[in-house]
Amino acid sequence: MNLSILIPSFNWNVYRLISDLTIQCQKEYKPDCYEIICIEDGSTCLFENNKITELNNVQYQVLKNNIGRASIRNLLAKKAKFEWLLFIDCDSKIIQQNFIQNYKIQSQSTQKDHIYYGQTIYQKNNQPDTILHERYGLIVESKSKKTHFSSHHFLIKKELFEQAGFDEQLQLYGYEDVLFEVKSNFQFKFIDNPLYHIGLKKTDDFLKDCELGLKNLLNYTDQKDVVRKIKILKWWKRLSRIHYIILKIFIYFQSSILKNLKSKNPRIVLFQFYKLGLLIKLKRDSIKN
Repeated sequence: MNLSILIPSFNWNVYRLISDLTIQCQKEYKPDCYEIICIEDGSTCLFENNKITELNNVQYQVLKNNIGRASIRNLLAKKAKFEWLLFIDCDSKIIQQNFIQNYKIQSQSTQKDHIYYGQTIYQKNNQPDTILHERYGLIVESKSKKTHFSSHHFLIKKELFEQAGFDEQLQLYGYEDVLFEVKSNFQFKFIDNPLYHIGLKKTDDFLKDCELGLKNLLNYTDQKDVVRKIKILKWWKRLSRIHYIILKIFIYFQSSILKNLKSKNPRIVLFQFYKLGLLIKLKRDSIKN
């Protein structure tokens, strides 16, 4: 097996991550059997990332303009020269010293049409400015990823990825991995190979990304396969008869909900209602326009 590790980066210091990955790759592969490619997607802050070119088998490229989470992954795959592709988000931290080995074992199985992905784990730090993202990650995302594919880190054969790829029509942030799963007919397999997600966003940024993700979903509300897979769309569909009531409640209490979400003790149930109300509002506004 040979391996291309692909890391899209945006305003993040990736030196530690790539250095740790290099150490593990050197234990598992011959020098000519692996590569690490990192591309800056229009980053405005490059930190010390240019130093990664000093590491063995590492390529580094800086794009002047941001092309988006879907397009950057497709570009990385095109540049990869090896049979297996391991995508890893830049804001990750290695937990286990056998992280690469675990993926290598999966690549040696006879199930070549499978896509393998591991769990995403959030560390508790209780910082007030990132507490909403942290709680949502701990309570919702880290648990859901055991049964729902996540692009945080995953292994796929290059020939499979070339059959599908990420939907480049998704210019905004969010849900590109779920839509990738729905649109492809591959087998997705969860494996016990966790990775820390350390890129917690400040609450205002997290809420902005939430809205961008919901805007990505507006064109998929009539697609049954997508609605079945995405929880917020399932609730949107089930409660369609009372959208007007939900929207009235959402608009009336929106400022109060946001006050709680931006507090030191945000309630996830309010965040879930906020997302539903915002989706209904965004859909209504898109129809009007």
